[in-house]
Amino acid sequence: MYIIISATMKSNKIKHTNHIEESVNWILDNKANWTQYTNYAREKYHINNRQANDLWKQAWVIISEDFEDSVKQSVNNALLELEQLKEVAMADNDKHIWLEAIKYQNKIRGGEIERQEIKLQANVELSWGNELNPDFGNTEIL
Repeated sequence: MYIIISATMKSNKIKHTNHIEESVNWILDNKANWTQYTNYAREKYHINNRQANDLWKQAWVIISEDFEDSVKQSVNNALLELEQLKEVAMADNDKHIWLEAIKYQNKIRGGEIERQEIKLQANVELSWGNELNPDFGNTEIL
């Protein structure tokens, strides 16, 4: 969580920024839901429910960003480990491990292709005669 406070910010803006920072910490420390947090915020900051809800939303924006960064870091670490595993497998001439590492890298990147068995049954009827053109075959060439 990174909130920047500049020297030119007004005191109520600084208080609001501090409230958001405290809110993020309180939500995470207490694993609080919306009701718990808004009750806490109304008592602590002497604000109404709408203001508490606004603080909740702003805190969750920061929490979500931190969570996304954490997930991206985990994915990057996993991809690096798989790349190292591929290199070791190639050095050991272990094609099975090498292919498995490629498969998992592809899966992490969202490019997994699952085999599917598709069966299609159809009936096709062709008619070459009297239904379409009753004079077919009975025409004389002049």
